[in-house]
Amino acid sequence: MKKRYFLLGLVAVAAGAYYFTPSVSSIVSKLVHKYGSEVTGTDVTLKGLDFSLTKGEALIDKITVANPANYKTPNIFDLNKIQVKVNLKSLTSNTIVIESIVVDKPEITYEMLSLTQNNIKEIQNNVENYLKKSAKEEPKAEQAKPQEAKAASDEEKAGSKKVVIKKLTISNAKLSAAAMGQEVAVTLPMIEMKNIGEGSEKKSIPQVIAMVINKILTVASQTVVNSKLSNLENVAKENLKGVVGNVKDRVKELGIFGK
Repeated sequence: MKKRYFLLGLVAVAAGAYYFTPSVSSIVSKLVHKYGSEVTGTDVTLKGLDFSLTKGEALIDKITVANPANYKTPNIFDLNKIQVKVNLKSLTSNTIVIESIVVDKPEITYEMLSLTQNNIKEIQNNVENYLKKSAKEEPKAEQAKPQEAKAASDEEKAGSKKVVIKKLTISNAKLSAAAMGQEVAVTLPMIEMKNIGEGSEKKSIPQVIAMVINKILTVASQTVVNSKLSNLENVAKENLKGVVGNVKDRVKELGIFGK
C-alpha cells in the first residue's frame, strides 16, 4: 500500500512539473519584457527558457535589449546562454532568492550618433531615471490600501515579489564600438556582482534589473574610455576642430574619450 501511494506521489510531482514549467516560462518571459522595457525605455525580450522544477535550474537562450530610436544596430545587448540557479523554497515566499546567474559571451554594441549622443549613455540615463522614480513611488505604493481586494493573476503575484541575486557573473563579453564610419571590438573585463537586492530594504524585480543593467553599462562605458580606441578617438577629435560653443565641454562631460 505504501509503495502504491509513493508511486502515485511521483506521478503527481511529474504531472505538476509538466504543467507548471510552461507556466513559469511564460510568466518569466512576460516579466522580463514588461519590467526590462520599463527600465531601459526600449524593447526587452527573452527567447527560450528551459526550467527544471526539480533542480531549480534554468537555461535562457537569449535576452535582447533594443537600441533607442535612430541607431543603426538593432540591439545594444545580446545576452546569450544564461544559466540560472534558483532556491526552490524561496518561490513560495515574498522574496525570490536566485543563487547564481552566469552569462557567457554576451555581445554589447556601442554606437555614436554624434559627439554628444551614444546608445550607452541614453540607456543609462533611462535606467537612472527609472531608479529615481521607483524610489519615490515605492513608499506610496506600500501605504496605498485598495478598497476592494481582487484576485491577482500569476504574473501580478510574481511581479509583486522581491528578488535577491546571490551571485551574478558575466564573462567573455564582446564590445563592438562604432562611430563615424569606424568600427573596433574589445573584450570587457569580467563582471561579478554579489548579494544584489540584499539588505533591510529588499528590491523589486525591476529595481534589480535596473541595478544589473546599470552595472553592465558602466563597465562597458569605462572600457570604451580605457581601451584607447585610437581610430574612433582620432576621428572624433578631427571633427571637433572648428566646433564652437559648449559642444566640446559637453563631450568631456559625457566622458566618451576621457578627459
